[in-house]
Amino acid sequence: MAALRDSPKFEKLRTNQLVGEKLIRIQRQLDFFTPLVDGPDKDLVQSLPAFIDGLQRNNRDVRDLVRIGLQLEAQSSADHKHQVTLTLKSLGWVLVALVMALAFTALLIQRLFFRTYELLSAHRATAERLRVMVSSSLDAIVMVDVRGEILSFNGAAEDIFGFTKEEVVGKRLKDTLIPIHHHKFTVDNTVSFLKSGEGNLINKGPVLKEAKRKSGEVFPIELNVSSSQDGDNIVFVCFMRDVTDRIKGEEELRRARDDALAGERVKEKLLTVLSHEIRTPLNGILGSIELLENAEMLSQEQKYLRTMRASGELLLHHVNEVLEMSRLETGTEFENYEPFDLDELLQEIVDCHFFPAKARGNKIRLRCRLPGETHCVGNPERIHQVLMRLLANALKFTENGEIMIDVEHQAGKDEVEFRVCDTGEGIADEDLERIFEDFVTLDTSYSRKREGTGLGLAITRRVVEQMGGELNVESELGEGSIFWFTLSLPLVTQPQTTKAIASADVPRPIHILIVEDNDINRMLLEKLLQRQGHRVTCAVGGAEGVEAVEKERFDLVIMDISMPGMDGIEALRQIRTRRLAEGVEIVALTAHAAGDDQKRILEAGFTEILIKPATQAELARVIAAYTGQNKTINIPQENSDIQQFIEALGDEKARGYLGNFCTEVIQLKQDLSSHGQVSKEHQSEAHRLAGSAAVLGLATLRTCMQDIESAELESDPPLIALAEAWTEASEILAPHLDSSQQ
Repeated sequence: MAALRDSPKFEKLRTNQLVGEKLIRIQRQLDFFTPLVDGPDKDLVQSLPAFIDGLQRNNRDVRDLVRIGLQLEAQSSADHKHQVTLTLKSLGWVLVALVMALAFTALLIQRLFFRTYELLSAHRATAERLRVMVSSSLDAIVMVDVRGEILSFNGAAEDIFGFTKEEVVGKRLKDTLIPIHHHKFTVDNTVSFLKSGEGNLINKGPVLKEAKRKSGEVFPIELNVSSSQDGDNIVFVCFMRDVTDRIKGEEELRRARDDALAGERVKEKLLTVLSHEIRTPLNGILGSIELLENAEMLSQEQKYLRTMRASGELLLHHVNEVLEMSRLETGTEFENYEPFDLDELLQEIVDCHFFPAKARGNKIRLRCRLPGETHCVGNPERIHQVLMRLLANALKFTENGEIMIDVEHQAGKDEVEFRVCDTGEGIADEDLERIFEDFVTLDTSYSRKREGTGLGLAITRRVVEQMGGELNVESELGEGSIFWFTLSLPLVTQPQTTKAIASADVPRPIHILIVEDNDINRMLLEKLLQRQGHRVTCAVGGAEGVEAVEKERFDLVIMDISMPGMDGIEALRQIRTRRLAEGVEIVALTAHAAGDDQKRILEAGFTEILIKPATQAELARVIAAYTGQNKTINIPQENSDIQQFIEALGDEKARGYLGNFCTEVIQLKQDLSSHGQVSKEHQSEAHRLAGSAAVLGLATLRTCMQDIESAELESDPPLIALAEAWTEASEILAPHLDSSQQ
């Protein structure tokens, strides 16, 4: 009973309610039997029936207890078997899962094996391709470690440097491929990169450097160094390209470009010189004609003079066109944007061409569609120039037809479109672009009806482009042509300005200072201005001009630019610095018609420029401008032939100057011959005599004097050329000299 009651083995049995009840009854019976057994036998005998009855009940309870225990044990065994069965089933499923997992793992391992094999094959193929690329590369590829030792050296490197792979692998880069003067830079750059990760060469893209061949030859390369790091291992991959041929090619291109630019400068200089040489006789011709026109002459002689003037002005027009083209090609342009009345400008252009149009049986019309206000901001001189050329071109090719200028403001924009339409001959499609080319005339036959240089439309297009527009054309043969362009011309309200009124026809006599080193040019200008009624003072050079301005008050100063000693620009600077001639305008007189020269002169502070030859009309216009009409001009140049010079100055005075000129040339000739070398004094004298020779039309002598002027100091003078030029000049001058002067 103690075991059943206390043993842990029977704990589950004790939890059964029926077993508990049986145990309690059995314990009660035992508690009843114990005093009887331990007591007197008498009491036991007396209680024997009850004792026997209790034992029987106990037997039944014990049997029930055993039976229940067996049942519970059987039930427990059954539960245990069931649990074992479930466990075995679970183990079975786990085993199945493990088998499946092993199978999946095997498949995965197999797949990974094949994938690894594929990657390995691809890696091998890539490595092989890379090896082929490196070995067949036209650039040298050299791999170097941090110590500067060469790890690999491809075939192109062998060809470029002349080393074999076996000769350089394992050796230091600077000892084999780098010139000595680059050793320090290479070492410093590598150390800097290893310390800070920054360098002037590594991972900086391609740079131009120098390398050394096996022969010791140093040559240019294009070098690109990249770094590659795997853990603590760093290697440098150097890509090197031999650029010797490229450098030579670039140098040849630079020389070709410089030669081309030099050619352009020579062309510009040639045009300037040609302009000067052509304008020199033109100056004499037109100046002399202008003087003769004021003299009393027969009507037939006046007719000849008009013919001469027309021919001279036509020639001057052609020269100006060539110079205009040269100036436009250099990009030199003076911006002159100002408010102006567009309607008034257009009407002026139409009025100017009314009679020429009528003479050819043409009608000329103007249609101007501007929104009320006709004042706009732009370059009126250039717009006037473009429309005058287009209208003149239309008149040239239109007969008994109609020409119209159509001007329209673009709605919502500050743009105005200009159209010049005509009903003339028209232009073939294949010629529509050619007409804008330089020196192109569609009719090149000897029997052509219309003259010209073929520059008009080329100049017009360039002028339009400089104003920010584009000149276009549409045309049909036999029907006519339309030229149009669009410019940005912002409309403005009419400017409230007060205009000074001055009469150019009857100028007020004023006191004028002429600063000119050339005697002939100075006297010619003096004569022209005196004929207009002005008082004239002359100064021979820049220093005398400054002195004259300091001593006396002038109303206007006309100053030459190129003068020996103190030139015109320096003279102007001194006058303005010393505050001389306050309020007096100083006009430049020069033969430099190129745009760059004009810009330099204007920037120096001159009011405007008179380009030689200066006619009476030009001088009168400048004087009128001084009295209130401030304008800027560009054109003219210098000199006159001998007969015109004599007529302008008078026979006696002119012959005296011609005699002095001959003496000065002979003296210079003798000085050069005795000295044997060109000095500064010779150059100054040659400059002065070149101007006089140009005025007298002695082109060969003038060229020779210019050669002496531009010759290097202490070089051999061109004595033979000077002798030949002087012989030619002497023959030309002889008829105009006294026998004592020859």
